[in-house]
Amino acid sequence: MAWEEVEPVAADKYWNPEKIGDNIEGNVFEIVKDQWNNDRIVLDLGDDAEGNLITTTLPAHAQLRSFIPKLKIGEYINVEFVDQIPPTEKQLEAQPDRSPTNIYAVKKDPARATSYE
Repeated sequence: MAWEEVEPVAADKYWNPEKIGDNIEGNVFEIVKDQWNNDRIVLDLGDDAEGNLITTTLPAHAQLRSFIPKLKIGEYINVEFVDQIPPTEKQLEAQPDRSPTNIYAVKKDPARATSYE
């Protein structure tokens, strides 16, 4: 009996923008809670060559989460990393390891919305 190689299904990846102008787009597949109970957007990026759904989870940054109440499952969105604001002196005094605040722009394309049933 010959063994046949089985390829793993790609695990969900996390989008992590590195520089201003980085962007991603896809349909809002679901909103999930992370281990800290933060809502996070999961985007449907389409299918791979075998027809498997490719998704990515967006960061749980507070400013990005502020868009969630305005989004619906199935909407096609573009998320762009537009700015990074360093912490103030006061914020650093309270939390010395505080990270900068990432700022995003989110746009919708109603013509590319889909329905998940």
